[in-house]
Amino acid sequence: MLADAVRAAGHDPVPLLWGHAVPAGATVVLRSPWDYVERPDDFRRWLDELDRRRATVHNPTALVRWNMHKSYLVDLAGRGVPTVPTIVLPAGRSVDLGALPWPDVVVKPAVGASARMTVHTGRLAADAAQQHLDRLLDGEDAVAQPYVPSIADDGELSVVVIGGAPTHAVAKRPAPGDWRVQRELGGTVTTVPITAELAAAAAMTITALERPPSYARVDLVRGPDGQLLLIEVELIEPELWFDLVPAAARALAAAVTRR
Repeated sequence: MLADAVRAAGHDPVPLLWGHAVPAGATVVLRSPWDYVERPDDFRRWLDELDRRRATVHNPTALVRWNMHKSYLVDLAGRGVPTVPTIVLPAGRSVDLGALPWPDVVVKPAVGASARMTVHTGRLAADAAQQHLDRLLDGEDAVAQPYVPSIADDGELSVVVIGGAPTHAVAKRPAPGDWRVQRELGGTVTTVPITAELAAAAAMTITALERPPSYARVDLVRGPDGQLLLIEVELIEPELWFDLVPAAARALAAAVTRR
């Protein structure tokens, strides 16, 4: 849908697998390089090559590098964005799950997507949860967060922001009995109105970024006190649900072809 919108704007988009060379001065729009989480160092080197080729990249490469590692959540919390508490666990370190400050924890890779290797310790035996974390830290950084119970009942709220303005919002709900909201895991997605509360939460997140993104998805959950908390801001390869709101594809086409 984005390619069609770019064509309608008078340009000829060319599909490209990440890692391949681009012409000098090209405009590159990252959309679905989902396997970068399996080869993050290769992906970073490709971003470096895009910079050497003086490509215009959406989103900017500096923002993408920062967003690859979930330590960005710690940065945003430090900038005043209400965020699900996050602890970064460096690779190679021995970490006792029982020593973390929450009794019920979600553990995930620091570079990850689509719930890859993500576990909720409340659904595992203590030994199994610890073994999972040990295996994870053998090869990569991880992050730990308190489990947010509202996800199982209410899911996540996502605000899509194109060119600095919210275009639409969706509610992502898990399958019955699950807590993961991804569609490939049985979750459902429906559009919801962009309330003043959602718009304000998204604006606070986008304003806290060091550079304005051409597109972003701001994922929010309800904390125990009902406050909206940031759980992710997706700036690399988020699902933006153009199938639900085709006008958003046209907005992004306009944003990336404006130059």
